[in-house]
Amino acid sequence: MKIEIYDPAMCCPTGVCGPSVDPELVRIQEALRQIQKQAPEVQVSRYGLSTDPQAFVANTTVAELLKNEGPECLPLVFADGELVGKGRYPGNEQLQAILKRVEIEVSLTEKKRASGCCGPGCC
Repeated sequence: MKIEIYDPAMCCPTGVCGPSVDPELVRIQEALRQIQKQAPEVQVSRYGLSTDPQAFVANTTVAELLKNEGPECLPLVFADGELVGKGRYPGNEQLQAILKRVEIEVSLTEKKRASGCCGPGCC
């Protein structure tokens, strides 16, 4: 199975950088890391609008969506070439359902963060 994510323009390839990180970007990055760890046969590719614009041009579906809807349609998520998400990242349950279609089971649990923390592994 191949999962492809076409990300909006971000400061770095994953968006998990800088002083104020979007928690949704942290969640999707961790989910993709867990998928690659638990199911190495799944190929995960991420393309950033600012870092890999050629990938957006090369995929005709992506190019057409960007032309018609603008960058607001991003992120776009494909599973084996099929568009499975538009305008937001898939939740962990949706990712698990996508993988289950090809009989791949992974555990994607969200890590709990201690409230008011700035200690190790928290911020």
